[in-house]
Amino acid sequence: MVTAPTTSCDLLIRNGHVLDPGSGLDGRMDIAVTAGRISAIGPDLDASGAKRVLEIRGADRYVVPGLVDIHTHVAHGATTPGVGMGCCDPDEIGVRSGVTTVVDCGSVGVANLGVFPVHILPRARTRVVVYVNAGSHAHTMPGWADLARLGEIDERAIAACVQHNPGLVEGVKLRLVGDIITEVGEEVVDRSKKVAREHGVPLMVHIGDFRAADRPRPDRLGEVTRHLLEVLEPGDILTHLCTPNTGGVMDDVDVTFPLLAEARARGVVLDPALGLGNFGYAVASEQAQRGLQPDTISSDLTLGGQSFHSLVECMAKFMAVGYSFADVVAMTTGRAAAAIGKQDEVGALAVGREADITVLDLVRGDFTFVDTTKASFRGEHGIVPVATVRAGELVAPGWGPHPWGWLPATPEGTAGDGAAR
Repeated sequence: MVTAPTTSCDLLIRNGHVLDPGSGLDGRMDIAVTAGRISAIGPDLDASGAKRVLEIRGADRYVVPGLVDIHTHVAHGATTPGVGMGCCDPDEIGVRSGVTTVVDCGSVGVANLGVFPVHILPRARTRVVVYVNAGSHAHTMPGWADLARLGEIDERAIAACVQHNPGLVEGVKLRLVGDIITEVGEEVVDRSKKVAREHGVPLMVHIGDFRAADRPRPDRLGEVTRHLLEVLEPGDILTHLCTPNTGGVMDDVDVTFPLLAEARARGVVLDPALGLGNFGYAVASEQAQRGLQPDTISSDLTLGGQSFHSLVECMAKFMAVGYSFADVVAMTTGRAAAAIGKQDEVGALAVGREADITVLDLVRGDFTFVDTTKASFRGEHGIVPVATVRAGELVAPGWGPHPWGWLPATPEGTAGDGAAR
């Protein structure tokens, strides 16, 4: 939506290349922010009444909707270091990384979900959406499985958690990992789906078990994934679409791909969630060649992965696969917002919306990426966050995940020109 020039505002983002594929915006224009909301969008807005002006310079600097990462782990302080899965500070991988909304995907179960309303949400500048793990005592590592017994999906405990924390639980997360999945995986899926349905929230399911060789019947993992595809409903999310691990969608493509097509037609979201252990470049490339494209891009960042990549680097990896910059922006803004049912709140630049805005540099070069299998692949673009606006507040970016900053490595092992920002 474009309005007439403004006369006063708190912040004017001036002369930026505004790119919002979902809203059809692609060109030089200004954005005015007043009282935390977008008050005007258009060319040559009057800057005389702006309290603050952010001048955008550079042909490859873009102003996009605030990025949305639908798969992260930000239960910071809820797990014991060295015992549970390490989780990120939501603002480190959020507003200081160009991301205005993150979804915590089952970092904890109902036994310690209370850390969110008491400790995490009140301190976070980043918007945090919470999905509870289907397992009551989730991520009891080093077993790397959330469930040891079917009874650990405690329907009554989850119901009590939802009742006593109105509006907190916006989804249920299940990981199809562990011996129990090879034994009674279909029942695990069905029970988790029942819980999500009872509370009117989506079910997000992790597929692919990188420790499949240690399971009693690894061949069962693919069978359970195919059962999952048959029972997922509109709004549910299949995550780790591009995993090279056993139990992924590439195990038996002749059977699985028709099920994927049917699931997508029903409204199931297909999300890659790269992480350190769930992205194969060859898998993503083959899927693209077969016409299977993810709906979204997410990072699956944990504390361990935070030192290696970011959501913007995940976007650059998909550009290396062959997707355009507009594609990866769409997958981390409007399409990501729709995937979590928040398309009317986030993921778009529109007058009246809360002002969640990201400024990005698209950097051209010769970059080297590494996937889960330790295979290297090259790409011609890196993406760097320059500034984040969250609810009208301007936030400077952090240094980035690499010792040299945000950009991926060059073939020589360090970043190229423009890495130190």
